[in-house]
Amino acid sequence: MSSVTPRKMDLEGLIIVLTAEHQEMKEKLANISQCVSRGDFTSAAAVLLQLDGLFRQHIADEEAQVLRVLIGAYGVIGAEEAITVFRQHRPIYQLMQEVKQLASLSPEELASDETKLRSMLEEHTAAEESHVFPRATSTHRESGGEVK
Repeated sequence: MSSVTPRKMDLEGLIIVLTAEHQEMKEKLANISQCVSRGDFTSAAAVLLQLDGLFRQHIADEEAQVLRVLIGAYGVIGAEEAITVFRQHRPIYQLMQEVKQLASLSPEELASDETKLRSMLEEHTAAEESHVFPRATSTHRESGGEVK
């Protein structure tokens, strides 16, 4: 993945943005699915390119800020749940790259991998929204906004 600079935002504001981006990513994947079902692989590839940039920025922000708060407060062992969830970023991104390549090569494989990507992203965003973000927010509040 190429380097992306994390956004400079208050953690609680960032989590609101990240949660909204989860929905945006899901919408883009639904759009890709519609393009694939219509046989419009050029449009599918264009949406994948947009999703790529969004996902890379999203990962940079989560890992640089959300994870930092949790590791700072609880150490690596105490932040293990978040670390495990964030380790899903790489396989999701790698599958996204495969889907981008397939957009121009194989309609059948593209449809299969797009479905797998959508499922992985759904599980991942659910874990972040139900466990990681609430814990980071409460930790941030308890520390008075101080990050170690």
